[in-house]
Amino acid sequence: MATHMPSAAPMNNLPERLRLLLSGANALNQSLNPKEVARVSLRLALQMLSLPMGLVLVFDRDHRPIVLAEQHLPKDWLTTFTTAALSPQSAIRHALATRQPLILPDPPAFTTADAASFSQLQVQSLVGFPFRVPGDFSGMVLLLHTEPHAYSEGDLAFLAAIVQQISAGLRNAWLFAKTQRQVEAVQSVAEAARVVVSSLDLNHILTHIMGEVTSRLKTEAAALLLLDAVREELEFAAVAGPASEGLVGVRMPMGQGIVGWVAEHNEPLLVPDVSQDPRFFKGLDKDTATTTQSVLCVPLRTRDQLIGVVEVINKKRGQFSLADQQLLESLASFAAVAIENARLFDEANRQIEQATLYARDLSAAYKRERQQREALDRLRYSFLNVVSHELKTPLTVILQGLEALKTPRRGELNLEQREIVAMLENQSGQLQRLIDGLVAFATFSARQGTMRFKQVPFDEVLDDVVALAYFKTTRKQITLTEQRPPNLPAILLDKERISEAIVHLIDNAVKFSQEQSEIVLNTTLQSNNVRVAVTDHGKGIPAEKLDSIWDSFSQMNDTMERGLEGLGLGLAIARYIVEAHNGKITVESVVGQGSTFTIELPLMVSPP
Repeated sequence: MATHMPSAAPMNNLPERLRLLLSGANALNQSLNPKEVARVSLRLALQMLSLPMGLVLVFDRDHRPIVLAEQHLPKDWLTTFTTAALSPQSAIRHALATRQPLILPDPPAFTTADAASFSQLQVQSLVGFPFRVPGDFSGMVLLLHTEPHAYSEGDLAFLAAIVQQISAGLRNAWLFAKTQRQVEAVQSVAEAARVVVSSLDLNHILTHIMGEVTSRLKTEAAALLLLDAVREELEFAAVAGPASEGLVGVRMPMGQGIVGWVAEHNEPLLVPDVSQDPRFFKGLDKDTATTTQSVLCVPLRTRDQLIGVVEVINKKRGQFSLADQQLLESLASFAAVAIENARLFDEANRQIEQATLYARDLSAAYKRERQQREALDRLRYSFLNVVSHELKTPLTVILQGLEALKTPRRGELNLEQREIVAMLENQSGQLQRLIDGLVAFATFSARQGTMRFKQVPFDEVLDDVVALAYFKTTRKQITLTEQRPPNLPAILLDKERISEAIVHLIDNAVKFSQEQSEIVLNTTLQSNNVRVAVTDHGKGIPAEKLDSIWDSFSQMNDTMERGLEGLGLGLAIARYIVEAHNGKITVESVVGQGSTFTIELPLMVSPP
């Protein structure tokens, strides 16, 4: 390659050239289109130097030439030339590498690679000025002439000025384009953010995001796959592009294909040529009649957890870049937030629906329970009516008849008759006590929900208890010893019911105590409750029966006296009353030594 020049020729019409150079600079400053910048500059150079042909090239990172502007060059020749320019033996490649002007004054200076392409146009001499473009691109202004030694030093100086204008204009255009891409990226991210806050419909979100991805990145197709962590599979949830609808619902195992690799490694991947990448899975191309050439894929993450991947296929112009990856990652982050919000919203809706169904079931169950309670109340009152009238009435007649038989004016009864009458009276008395016990328990059950709480000095409760228990203890010659601290506080309770509960405990103690024994009623005041203990010295309760004594109708002994106590209802009623006051009732007993029943009532400030 020769770089010598002929003798300097005088610069013709320098003022005119300067005027045109200034005019061209003004025109370039008004345009931000790279091709328009190149076209104006090339026309200016050809006009001032009276040159027939020229072109402006830009070379990408792989040294592939892109024609920005040309004049008077056949299209078929341009195809041949751009191929030849890629040859390592090309003088153009050498000039780009050294960043030095290329000057070929005559055909002998041409390399073999250059001569093959330029001979078609009968080019005898050429000059090329390389320049730099932001974004790691190289460019060249190439001027062709059909005569040898066609350029003077003045021409080269003028061309250098034009190249500087082209370089500045392309720099401005590139910066403007970069700014535009950044603005579009911000708009895409803003639009994705708007979708996140404006919709909770997962299908709408996915469809909108797919549209944003393909529109902003200018790709042929895109897909969003969600992770099924249980099955370790990726499912196509949304797609964009021709013949891709059939992919929705298709599943791929983790690790399969490029998307499977990205999901497995949880990191982005850019594959400019899938034919050279063994991770590429061809099966989907067959299903969609698509020819995948390049792929950009990034993970979908929320709270550092992988939930899926987004991939875009085949950039319509050029190759995927780092800027494309950054934009896709930004869109993916918003997509992940939107998907997570939609899932949480769906889960909340499901829980609300379940809660609503549960509330309906609970309401229906409450209604059935209320109906059953009302039916039970009716049955209870019917039972009370039967016991009170249908049983007590004939029993009363029987007792009256037995009393009449004992009247002297009817005559004396012999020994056997007296024994029969005594037996009938005894059994009738037991039956009457049994009926009275059943009526008392049924009446109590009906009154459980009607307790009336008020502040009552606990001394008044104990006074009522002692008065009520006096008859039963004296009848069996039992001494009731009461112990209490002075000035017991007032407690929020139902006075009659609590008195009734304590009396049932005393009645139970009397029943199992021997005549002329002692029962102790001991009341103590603790920090949070008042404690009432009833202690007897009777036969005691076996340990295996301590848990069952509180059940209604439980009997400790088949030989005990029947009636309310004999049915085991007294302790059951006492327990119901105490628990209705948020209290606790317990028992301690040793067989042969006696028992202690204890009631603990909280010092409540409000009713339970």
